[in-house]
Amino acid sequence: MKQSILLFLLILLISGCSEKEIDPSFSLQEETSSITLASAANSQTVISFTSTREWEANTSSEWLLISPTSGEAGTYQLALTASSKNDSKDSRTAIVNLVSAGLTQSLTVTQSAADYVELERTTYYTEAQGGSLQVKFTTNLSGDKLVIYSTANWLTQSADSRTEQGYVVNLTALPNEDERERTANLYFCKTNGLEEELLNSVTIIQEGTNTSTSTDYSADRTVRILQRATEGNGLPIVLMGDGFLDTEIADGTYDEVMNKAMENLFTEEPLKSLRNYFNIYSVTAVSRSNRFEGYNTAFGCQMAGGMSTLITGNDENVIDYIQCIENIDLYETLAVVVLNSPSYAGTTYFGYYNENNQVTELAIAYCPIIYDLENESFRQVLVHEAVGHGFAKLEDEYSYEQNGKISSSEISSVKMLQSYGWAQNVDFTQDENTILWSSFLKDSRYTSKSIGIYEGACTYMSGVYRPTEDSMMNTNTCGFNAPSRKAIYDMVMKRGENRETSYEEFTVFDKQNPSESQTFRRNSASTSSSRQFARPHFVGKSVHK
Repeated sequence: MKQSILLFLLILLISGCSEKEIDPSFSLQEETSSITLASAANSQTVISFTSTREWEANTSSEWLLISPTSGEAGTYQLALTASSKNDSKDSRTAIVNLVSAGLTQSLTVTQSAADYVELERTTYYTEAQGGSLQVKFTTNLSGDKLVIYSTANWLTQSADSRTEQGYVVNLTALPNEDERERTANLYFCKTNGLEEELLNSVTIIQEGTNTSTSTDYSADRTVRILQRATEGNGLPIVLMGDGFLDTEIADGTYDEVMNKAMENLFTEEPLKSLRNYFNIYSVTAVSRSNRFEGYNTAFGCQMAGGMSTLITGNDENVIDYIQCIENIDLYETLAVVVLNSPSYAGTTYFGYYNENNQVTELAIAYCPIIYDLENESFRQVLVHEAVGHGFAKLEDEYSYEQNGKISSSEISSVKMLQSYGWAQNVDFTQDENTILWSSFLKDSRYTSKSIGIYEGACTYMSGVYRPTEDSMMNTNTCGFNAPSRKAIYDMVMKRGENRETSYEEFTVFDKQNPSESQTFRRNSASTSSSRQFARPHFVGKSVHK
């Protein structure tokens, strides 16, 4: 008995000594007082440490990713990764906490500020007779690292100057002898040997010789029927223009633009073969001015300019003009507003609620006459915005370097759209059995279409997936991929024939009406490929008939 008690006490003594010997501690194997990451997304550093006990690592900063986040006693390599690019002019910091049994050791991680060009203005207007123009900006780049390009030969550049507030690009605009305005861009690029990175841009709009304002509003709100549906319920598309003068309406320019826009909408499958399901209208809108500043146009459209392709407009006015059409179902309408400008831009708005607080299919797509009426970029962007975003409510399939991993809040927003049957061309899983386009992955008939699971969509680099390397919802330079075509086909049948479809029904249609989705067309706007398109906007407000 005494021996048992002595053995028990010995075990307790040994246990107590063991626990006392293994106090929590961290031993860092290199200098970590100043951890700095580059400004680019996915920039990374690895630190090594030894812990005497089990441990966890955490940070409250969303932009910093830690791997691994926990472990047992031992030596580890901790990867610290910036999930997104730091677009700010200032560096940003995150605190990483190593925690073990009540002991906390903190590390400060700094992500460097991005190289930047900050513009005083992103859009400049100049008169038709030409003249001098000063573009002011600030930058943290040295002179040998910054290159400035102009896209127009009617702009000449003299020696740049420097002020206390920053830098000045001195330009001279030659006279514009054309009646219509013209647009140029200045691109500010960081150069590093043979590689260049676009940091910002300025849009310069020169007015034409026709600078008069409208006086005749008699044609305003005139409705023209462009097509009557011969199948289904007659899905409504309403075309209207912003920034058109009364003279441009009288001489037939307005109707020519509306007709061309209608034809462009039906250049890609599956709408190319489903055109007969649509009622198409044009509503004449007379603008006081053809300059998109000061809200002197019918729909008050404004273009952000610079690096942004964002367009804003007065959606209440657009809805008012839609209802000039007798017996139109506002909640089923796709409105397409064509801006009388050659600027490269485009934005779509949807997510309007009816009086019962139910989301509707109403959408408003804004798109300028990019470069000119016959330009391929006008067609591509119009299809991307109006058909892809506006009609089918598809998501964007492109991604930007500064947008690293998609956040949980963004995922929730996209899943909300998917609960309405929208955004069927992106998903958040790599499981080929459950991803939204799993049927295509298993179908040998689509093997040649290169359908897979490609990371990057919704403007984010990781955490979200698209069906193909490229598509109409990515670079605009090719057709819709098969999952997007199915989403459009399903939408037409659901709203046009009040019925659901099957996968096999679509594949039969798709075979009979083959798409050119794998045939790439020349993109005449190569200088615009690096300009970021604004994502479609979910408005979330009520409208009433």
